Amino acid sequence: MSSTDGFQPSQSLAHLRESAASRSVEAMTQLLNQTLAHKQIETEVWLEADELHIYLQGERTPDEKSSVMLCCREMVQWHLPGAQILLISGQENGARESSWCWQLSFLASDGQMPTLNQAANGELWRRPKLEKTSWEPNSPPDDLWEPQSIEPEGWKAIAAGIVLALLILASQQVTFLLSPVITLVHELGHTLTNWIFGYPAIPAFDFMHGGGFTFNVERMPFLMGLMYCGFGYLFYVYWQNYLTARVLLGVAIAYTFCAFTGIHEFFVIAMGHGFELIFGGIFLARAMSGYACRYSAERPLYAMLAAYVIFYDIQFSWRLIFDQTNRAIYNQGKAGIDHDLVRIAEDVWNVDLSLVASGMLLATLLTPFVVWGMHRYWRWIVYGINRLFSLRVARS
Repeated sequence: MSSTDGFQPSQSLAHLRESAASRSVEAMTQLLNQTLAHKQIETEVWLEADELHIYLQGERTPDEKSSVMLCCREMVQWHLPGAQILLISGQENGARESSWCWQLSFLASDGQMPTLNQAANGELWRRPKLEKTSWEPNSPPDDLWEPQSIEPEGWKAIAAGIVLALLILASQQVTFLLSPVITLVHELGHTLTNWIFGYPAIPAFDFMHGGGFTFNVERMPFLMGLMYCGFGYLFYVYWQNYLTARVLLGVAIAYTFCAFTGIHEFFVIAMGHGFELIFGGIFLARAMSGYACRYSAERPLYAMLAAYVIFYDIQFSWRLIFDQTNRAIYNQGKAGIDHDLVRIAEDVWNVDLSLVASGMLLATLLTPFVVWGMHRYWRWIVYGINRLFSLRVARS
């Protein structure tokens, strides 16, 4: 690593850029830290012969596009006469030094590789014309197949969240205060599924009888048309990706089959409780991984919400299975409207309510294991999605 004479913090921006152009690593570091300060990204700079290495680290993985553009816009001002190759890498704090989330290489002037000016202008992220695009498969990273384990902080957060959730459930007053969270998520599940299948819907709280309900109207063909327009656009984008096109076709066929049969009614009804488990799983994943958590207190709070949702649904389904009084009350419905599991049992599957409640209990118990499996093999999942939806066009 090489540098020139030091500089005073009070120097002007112009003086710092002059020092950076004179191969001062300290000046480069200070300028890039100032440029990326609003994104909470710290910079480390190495200068070796004609290669300039810039390492970016933050509490979250620095966004490749925005952070590289900002760095290159600043470096264009230096004119860097002695550096020909520029390497910029991004990494999350605490990750292994050899495990960079992304890494880009540039040339200071025109050549076969992307140039500094192209990166500064955002040209690297402009989608090229299909007829000029080629795709080369990249080798997966060495640690891709290494399963992720939950770090000690994650286990501590989960343990603290479980204890807090049990304390909340032990108090009827506190449980009553948090129950609107479950209601809101539940009704959002009904609402979103209604819209997906073409039924305009609005969620609402039921202040008279408790809980909530979702207003929906007759199906609008226009909304169904929007869904098929979305499928059509994806086919247009990925029509030369053989596997991706087949997956999209399968999804479109499955959607059509559900939308024009009674299966979509099951999803509309079931996704109320289904959304509860989905959100509980998201909260649990945040607690396990610490992803997007800026403060240490966030992870146990996410774990508490996840545990509260899961324990709440376990308690709910358990009572429907084994408590005849509770099951009789639930069967009565409210305001002349049957509850969700009753509708599934009687109108959709024509089975006993306890059997549907058993299915919900099983789904609730499986949720933590599904989330744990996704966390453990998350690198596989992300790699598979990236490979599936990478734009691949044959060479002309």
